[in-house]
Amino acid sequence: MNVRKSLIVAGAVAGMGIAGLGTAGAVSAMSGQTDGQDGLVTKIAQKFNLNEADVKAVFDANRTEHQAAMKQKIETQLSADVSSGKITADQKTKILAKIDALEAARESDRTDMKDKTDAERKALMDQKRADLQQWLKDNGLDSTYERYLMGGMGGKGGGHMMK
Repeated sequence: MNVRKSLIVAGAVAGMGIAGLGTAGAVSAMSGQTDGQDGLVTKIAQKFNLNEADVKAVFDANRTEHQAAMKQKIETQLSADVSSGKITADQKTKILAKIDALEAARESDRTDMKDKTDAERKALMDQKRADLQQWLKDNGLDSTYERYLMGGMGGKGGGHMMK
């Protein structure tokens, strides 16, 4: 493969991957992010006559890098909140552990969601949101910390990037 073709493909993959990350959180919990991503991987591989596994590896590496950067950003913000007295070090540890637990559960949620109706999905998501809000209360955290936990459920924060 020549250098020009490599640069075009890398740019296309990076651009599409970054664009997809913005919506991945809400979509991934409902339909399984890998389904849409696999289609895009296949299209790029076919368009540029590339090995599909190589293109998928680029997407996976990009996602992993993005997740690590977002996790570091969350940890930095939580550390600042500990320093300013907004939360305790124990609360920070609990938030980080909860993020990890939610991420682990998202994989099975993706599979479970595929067999549910839209109404069932919505009801399940509403219940998960209520459970998280209760968890925040139980741990003495205000609702501003929900953004770190709601990523895979259409929230504004960190969870989606932890896929």
